[in-house]
Amino acid sequence: MFGPFKPSAPLFGGLLWKIPWRLSGPQKLRHRRRLRRVDNVVAVLDTALQRQAAISTQPFAPTSQSSPPPTQAPNHLSASKGQATPDELATTAEGRRLLEAERNADLEARRNGKGPKRGDWVPEVTAHGVQVPSGRLLSDEARLNGTIKLIERWKAEMPTEQEMLPRDKYTVFNRYSKGYRKGIHKVPKWTRISQRLNPPGF
Repeated sequence: MFGPFKPSAPLFGGLLWKIPWRLSGPQKLRHRRRLRRVDNVVAVLDTALQRQAAISTQPFAPTSQSSPPPTQAPNHLSASKGQATPDELATTAEGRRLLEAERNADLEARRNGKGPKRGDWVPEVTAHGVQVPSGRLLSDEARLNGTIKLIERWKAEMPTEQEMLPRDKYTVFNRYSKGYRKGIHKVPKWTRISQRLNPPGF
């Protein structure tokens, strides 16, 4: 049978959509731009949170010398400024939540004797390229810098696009592939995930 629809092994075998084994030049360019956009978002959030923390810690300077007359507090509220008794806190849901947090502060600190969770430490990289937990907590670093724990963990663990090797940008570890690497475009949803870390030595 001859003609345009001649049956042959290349036409009848294999997948309909064949993925090339390596990325093309424009794909690599778009991938680098995606990595840089993620780095930019993290940097903007980090800067904004630090700026907000710096503004909130500045003392408030009143514009006028005269202060408004103090209002008379009701009899059932305490007269001390910013200090509420446990009885007053127990009347609202937010107050009860604060009381529960104070009661369970010791339990949360101890966590039944297990200490902080695995992802709560600031990671450090050894000379062999292995990440190990350091003696600092991510929550303490976030409180010190005025940011949040997720951003501090991202900055500590994830390299930026400029710091990554081309091998890590375009390929990922795969134990079934020859050479233990496969193209990052073979990973499902590879344009929407951040795959920047690979096992040391691979």
